[in-house]
Amino acid sequence: MPGFDPYDALIPVYLKTEAPQRVRQIGTAIFVELHGKPFLYTAAHVTDAMKHGELLIPTITGLSPIDGYVAYIDLPPEIRRTEDSTDIAYYRLSSEFARELCHQFQPLPQNRRELILNAQELTVCSASGYPASKSGKTNEGAYYSEIFSVRGVVADEETYSSLSLSPEQSIVIHFSKKEAIDPETGKSLPTPSLRGISGGGIFAWPEGESFPMTDRFQSLWGLCIPSRRKKA
Repeated sequence: MPGFDPYDALIPVYLKTEAPQRVRQIGTAIFVELHGKPFLYTAAHVTDAMKHGELLIPTITGLSPIDGYVAYIDLPPEIRRTEDSTDIAYYRLSSEFARELCHQFQPLPQNRRELILNAQELTVCSASGYPASKSGKTNEGAYYSEIFSVRGVVADEETYSSLSLSPEQSIVIHFSKKEAIDPETGKSLPTPSLRGISGGGIFAWPEGESFPMTDRFQSLWGLCIPSRRKKA
């Protein structure tokens, strides 16, 4: 799809609580089209936060409760979410709510996603989302969050074995903080904590593709379980 920017499919997720009374950004979701229907994909530990409050995302009217059916992979009481290697949730959005989202975001088309059988089929990948440390509130009372992307290579078999994971079920990517460079000045950038990009996108670079500093990806897939600003 010419001109499609995968960043447009990433949406910051906020949690509104009553005690304490506050709104804060806790994760990221991917706005996708599946068989012509609108969905949000995210991590199950993001939707787990619903037990503490209400999940909100930016729409044309501001931060709004997510309107749709939510489903996630639940766990037995004796297993903690931190031990869950699946950690997947999704929303089937109402059509009206999806239209409100489309004023700021665009769904990731189905033909831009690929199902892989083994993570080691991949080479260079970028994990992108909205770090909680890059979110805040303006003097005018508007909330904002900034996209951040880190690039690395898929781990080898030895790394998977050391973590007791399988490349058929998990994606492990090696990142190097020293490669975070400001594309305008060429100087090193401080790397924010990745807390908050959970549920964001993992974007695969096609083999032989160059890696422009703008990180406009060509081939897309994945879900993060782990400089542009949008206001709401």
